Amino acid sequence: MRLFIDSGAFIARAIVKDANHSAAVNTFQRISQGELPYRRPYTSNYVVDETVTFLLYERGPRVAIETLHRIRTSATLRVLHVSEEVEAQADEVFERLAPSRVSYTDCTTKVLMEREAIGTAFSFDRDIEVLGLGRIP
Repeated sequence: MRLFIDSGAFIARAIVKDANHSAAVNTFQRISQGELPYRRPYTSNYVVDETVTFLLYERGPRVAIETLHRIRTSATLRVLHVSEEVEAQADEVFERLAPSRVSYTDCTTKVLMEREAIGTAFSFDRDIEVLGLGRIP
């Protein structure tokens, strides 16, 4: 099964004092050990940007660079790219859901997940559910 990894999962894994750190580490471990049914992890270039920018500002360059390196050197993680076509579809989603304060990056995530037939996101963001998508943990 395919799984989309959202920025919150990467961030919680990187920040020991994050409220979701233990859950993030545990979920990443369970995925890598085959205890969860997800074998194809995905993310997007927008999520990578959101993740490392947040970590740079909140925890500094070392943590941001370590996380970027972990993402870029993963043997299994596939980074999907937001194209102009995806952006056009995300614009429509954003316009529809802006009153719910769903981020534009989350709108691109919805479009990419639907295009790639990814049913579940590893995310601590309840906006994933507002978008009608499944979420773990």
